[in-house]
Amino acid sequence: MSTGGPPDGEAPVFVGRRLEIAQITRALLAGSSVVVKGRPGIGKRALLREVRAGLAGQRVCLAPSIATPKQLTADLAEQIHEAIGLAVPEELIPPRFRAAAQRTGQIEFRHIRRSLSREPVADQMALLLRSLEGRDDVILFISSLEVPPTQAELLLELAEQCQLCAALEPDNRRTRIQRLLWRFQVTIELKPLVAAETQAWVERWLARNPVTFDSPRIRRAYLRAVVRDSGGIPAAVQGLLDLTLVERSVTRKTIRALHHEAAVTYLDMTPILIILAAGFMALRYVSRGMGMQELMVLAGVGTSLFYLLLYFGRMMRARR
Repeated sequence: MSTGGPPDGEAPVFVGRRLEIAQITRALLAGSSVVVKGRPGIGKRALLREVRAGLAGQRVCLAPSIATPKQLTADLAEQIHEAIGLAVPEELIPPRFRAAAQRTGQIEFRHIRRSLSREPVADQMALLLRSLEGRDDVILFISSLEVPPTQAELLLELAEQCQLCAALEPDNRRTRIQRLLWRFQVTIELKPLVAAETQAWVERWLARNPVTFDSPRIRRAYLRAVVRDSGGIPAAVQGLLDLTLVERSVTRKTIRALHHEAAVTYLDMTPILIILAAGFMALRYVSRGMGMQELMVLAGVGTSLFYLLLYFGRMMRARR
């Protein structure tokens, strides 16, 4: 699977994920909403694009930007109008186009874009929901559920009228999306690509990009290095391939320098910190009951260190 952009407008390389695509497609065609979970860089968005492309002829597939509430409703309005037609009130149609609209029953979206954009988001949503009412063939693809409360509320309203297929990171703790998560009947966990899939991706990418190697042996070593150092994380694979384009020729030095942050796995220290905190608290009570001053001092120092680690942990999460 590829998450990076192709050179010269070519289609991105996509490999693997056949099982996941089949599972998601089957669930969506059965009427379920699907959430795809996985760590950053695992290729959730690329997978959703492939599923959407495969369903384009069987379902109405909507994929709006969720950057802002206004952008969300604007994109949806255009996509719904092009796919099934908006139930546009007459007052939103400019006077010079009303006669033609009444005669043909149709209106081009560019003729109503400005008047729609002037409407409040709530009124735009009401129009969108009316247009979707009674449809059972509409799927809303959401590139990420890392959304603020306003967008979460809009998506919750849309979930009443259409199916959802969304991407979600495992550590998402936004309280406002918890109600939205109840709408998903099927959860798909994305794992890293297997070595054979990563190698197939690199081989196809090399066939389309002018990369030279010092020798066939260096080329084989490069393939092994990308497979190993990427850890099967699509963002890491693409990052390593992009780094290769910087070099005129791939050498052993190039291979030794291969590294990408997306392939780094961070250890969750939360359970260990909880155990340490409970241990230090228990030690304080035991030392007080036994009258052991040294243990009490040790417990106090340990508790202070625990709070210090907790503070730095929060700072690191905020930077990420």
